[in-house]
Amino acid sequence: MIDLSNVTPLMGAWESDPWGKLRPPLSVEAVQMSAMLAKATYSMDVQRWLQAGWRDVTIQVDGDLTDGIESSEKSPVQKLASAWKMYRVRQRIKGTNPLEQVFGALRQREKSDTGKALVMIHPAPLGRYVVAISFMGTGGRLHDWFSNFRMTSEGGVHKGFLQLTQQFEDNEEDIDFPETAQELGLEKLTLGHILQEMKHPNSRFVLWLSGHSQGAAVMQVYTHRKIMEDGVLPRNMVGYGFAAPSVMTGLAVDDPAAYPLYHVQNSEDLVPRMGAEVHLGMCLVYPTTEALRRRCYTWDTDEASCRNRQLLARVLRHMTDTPSSIEVTMAYLNVLGGYTSGDMVEALGALGARLPVKSLAAAADERVDALLRTASRHMASAYASIAGKPMDMARVAEYQAEISEIIGEIGLKAYSAALLEWLNQPHRISCRTEAEDDSPYMYIALNGMDDLVPMIWLSGRPPRMAKATHEVGHPIMEVEQSELLNRRMTAPPRRVHRHPRYATPRRRTDTRHKTPTLEPGALKPGERIVHVK
Repeated sequence: MIDLSNVTPLMGAWESDPWGKLRPPLSVEAVQMSAMLAKATYSMDVQRWLQAGWRDVTIQVDGDLTDGIESSEKSPVQKLASAWKMYRVRQRIKGTNPLEQVFGALRQREKSDTGKALVMIHPAPLGRYVVAISFMGTGGRLHDWFSNFRMTSEGGVHKGFLQLTQQFEDNEEDIDFPETAQELGLEKLTLGHILQEMKHPNSRFVLWLSGHSQGAAVMQVYTHRKIMEDGVLPRNMVGYGFAAPSVMTGLAVDDPAAYPLYHVQNSEDLVPRMGAEVHLGMCLVYPTTEALRRRCYTWDTDEASCRNRQLLARVLRHMTDTPSSIEVTMAYLNVLGGYTSGDMVEALGALGARLPVKSLAAAADERVDALLRTASRHMASAYASIAGKPMDMARVAEYQAEISEIIGEIGLKAYSAALLEWLNQPHRISCRTEAEDDSPYMYIALNGMDDLVPMIWLSGRPPRMAKATHEVGHPIMEVEQSELLNRRMTAPPRRVHRHPRYATPRRRTDTRHKTPTLEPGALKPGERIVHVK
């Protein structure tokens, strides 16, 4: 049983990684807690966390906030009010109202606004606090998927993930922590106040981030914006993502590895190969084992299904990153274009459990072939935005011939069914039974930590992955020290004092720093900590 009340693994002293970079220590307990939190965010099931001492819970769904979630130990009235709030939150996440889904889809035409997140806080030793933010992955509603396919870059960042991040940032001043504020003797304490204090090395707050799939992508963009734009110190942050897509182009950041983030990846999962070009932080890749497949995959095991998956694996091996994934997808759409609309609907309908393309076509009131042409144009534009060059249509033609050969052997519907299994089974974090380790990512967190292989992204065009040994201090290849983290983690150089003969000595003053507070008006955005007079 994972101890959800133990926050000390999230606050360890930073260490040198295999490349000599400073980063938070890789804690087994922290990975397991993060996996539990990322899984809980899909259902917003916070009862176990409340019982473990977490408090001041706020839930965001589509930009709207719900707070005042109390534990079952509170009064019956508070318990009933919390139950009603949680019921409304879960109904919104499920999207059971068809009309709401249609209007939600129409809203996504201009900007993604389907962000969902869970925020809460827990006391830590020595008067400190851990603030948890877990971003939910893609939900089951039609319009939850739009942001994933908004792949053009904006300032080098995946546009859909950036918009979800900005939506959460708009709520920072409205996410408050009333119980913690009372404990600290403050009139009000918001996430904005906490982030302001986290700009300083003596911050009482540590920000712990988690997420699965789309949630892990938003986690990366949020960390990037807090550090690079808001001045939050990396030493006050730590994050663990699961099945994270890449989020930035290779030239958008000088050192993609220089972020206090870890990404656990199942090697058979296709989603971490997609998104943009690079991940921010360190990737921890689990080489998929037969034991994991037997335990966690629920795909068909008959002879025909196994053969179909093996044939499809020949195509999927080409999908090593986002540009190559777009090329393979374009080839598949080109193959579909040669079939009748009825065959296309049947093939795309087989993917409906994972990709709601059939519903999308109905909502847009378009013919399926017209939808495919629109998707092809969008992917060509996204490819150019990410890779910085047009798509290689000769390579697409090669993939198209390979896919056509396989479909000719097993049929279009069987091909789509096998593709769905490859997309779905290796990617799950939610458990089907009471066992905690019957989903791939929970299995890895609980049983596979010793087998994780560290990797980081190196900037360039195209960006490269560097694979590490487990031995700290002996990198496989030379990588420059992180300009982002190490600059802020090392002590500043000593001031060289001039001799009195050449400079008029200044009157000595008390140089002790005032401890930053969160009292209103005590420290405004952009202000420095002043000296005590």
